Amino acid sequence: MKDLFYYIFYRASKFYKLWSENSNYYISGKFLLFLAICANILTLIGLFCNILKIRYSIEVIYVVCILFSVLSFFILNEKKYKELEEKYKNEKNNKIKGWLVIAYIIGSIILYFISLAFL
Repeated sequence: MKDLFYYIFYRASKFYKLWSENSNYYISGKFLLFLAICANILTLIGLFCNILKIRYSIEVIYVVCILFSVLSFFILNEKKYKELEEKYKNEKNNKIKGWLVIAYIIGSIILYFISLAFL
C-alpha cells in the first residue's frame, strides 16, 4: 500500500515536472495525492452515514481536509521524489500507468461528488 501511495505521488509530481516550469512540482503532486485520498475518505464517511441514516455536518469535511493538508507537509518532499525517480527510472508501460494514476485521481473526486448527491 505504501508503494502505491508513493507511486501516485511520483507520477503526479512527474506530470507537473514535465508540463510546468515551476521548481515546486512535487508540491502539486502532494496536493493531488492528498486530494484524492481525502475524497476517498469523505466518500467512505458519506457511505457509512448513508447506511446508518445519519447526516454529517460540514465540519467533518473541514476536519478531514485540514488533517490531510497538514499531513501533506510532513510526509512527502523533493528528496522523496528524487528517490522515487531513481527507483522508477526504467519502468515498463509508464504511459499506461500514468493514465491509470490520472484516472484514479479524477475518479476519486468524481465519486466524492456523486456520493454527495445521495446525502
